[in-house]
Amino acid sequence: MKRFNFLHCGILVIFSCSLLATTTHGQLLNRVKNEVQNRAENKVVLEAGNATEKTMDKAKDEALGTAKDKGKAARPNETGSEVKSKNDKPIVKTDYKSYDFVSGDKVIFQPDLSRESDAELPARFGIHKGNAEIQSYEGQKILHLDQGGYVTITPLMTQDNYLPDQFTVEFDLMYENDKSYFDQVNDFKIQFYGRGDGNYDGYGLYDFTIHSNTDIYLGKHGSNRAVVNEALKTALNTNNIWHHVALYVRGNIAKAYINQYRVAASNTIPNGAGKMAVRTDGRYGFKIKNFRLAAGGSDKYNKIVTDGKFITHGILFDVNKAIIKPESMGALNEIAQLMKDHGDLKFEIDGHTDSDGSPEANMKLSQQRADAVKEALTGMGVDNSRMVTKGLGATKPMDKNDTPEGKANNRRVEFVKI
Repeated sequence: MKRFNFLHCGILVIFSCSLLATTTHGQLLNRVKNEVQNRAENKVVLEAGNATEKTMDKAKDEALGTAKDKGKAARPNETGSEVKSKNDKPIVKTDYKSYDFVSGDKVIFQPDLSRESDAELPARFGIHKGNAEIQSYEGQKILHLDQGGYVTITPLMTQDNYLPDQFTVEFDLMYENDKSYFDQVNDFKIQFYGRGDGNYDGYGLYDFTIHSNTDIYLGKHGSNRAVVNEALKTALNTNNIWHHVALYVRGNIAKAYINQYRVAASNTIPNGAGKMAVRTDGRYGFKIKNFRLAAGGSDKYNKIVTDGKFITHGILFDVNKAIIKPESMGALNEIAQLMKDHGDLKFEIDGHTDSDGSPEANMKLSQQRADAVKEALTGMGVDNSRMVTKGLGATKPMDKNDTPEGKANNRRVEFVKI
């Protein structure tokens, strides 16, 4: 009997050790997989290249070293380094350095979810199918689209047909998936409808569709398919991370972006879209934040010639900070190229805020943001001596400060010719 117990215990020890080895091996494989994933993404980013590549590589190594010290790899849509100021403070992530999306000039819809209550229906979105509600997530209010059934929501506007001929749409998107992998075919859509078309169950004029994290459609229903690159596919298939989605439409031309990648483009978009809807098939839930619809996008050089300045709402900052968001790189790239093409141009960079907060704090923040823009452009090869900065706080509003859209328009950067 004692021999049997001894053997039995020995078998248990061997089995336990085997199980531990298997678990450890699995964890090691996961770490290796994450490292390969990060390196693959960094390679994609670095292959774009620019004049400051060596500096960016150094900053990237420092950033990856910090992640390694913490014992975890950077998340897929957060890889890449940061351009830093002379005070070694981050200005903007460089994984967006080839990004060319530029926001529209005038915000026409940007709901402020921060004042809404959890578990309530959204005040600024109409729900045409399924369920959507306001929730708190990581200290922010977000719009939650339910899993389990089709969901269709639309911006609540004073006019039925509110889309101009040229516009941009931006928002941050997070998939909700309780598994470690995606096992269901799914669609997330931005659908565009003709003027007077109230059939939100129909296909509309055209759509932007993310299909199962692998394919993109931009155009008439089911047309103009593009395959998602491997780096972005990995990011989309990673749980609990935000993805920045952006669309640009001008007449029959449309471009679509997810994170730092342009994922689709078309010059056969049907004209005449008057409104839009967000639609899901309910296979997964979704979180949405920072939704913005903006009109226009005038040629900046023509604005300089006619007005002596141009205004951009495409340079975005973290809340109450002078850290430039990565999706601002489209606007910064455009401005840097403009100054390189026209060597005689010199600008005063003016920072503006809305009226929230004290005048003193707004003045200080607007100056810091103007300085950050100058430093970013200097890092992109623009001569420092061609730019001066000024913070104006909320002293020169261009819109009313009593609506979310008005405040968004007042938060801006102006380039005034000197």
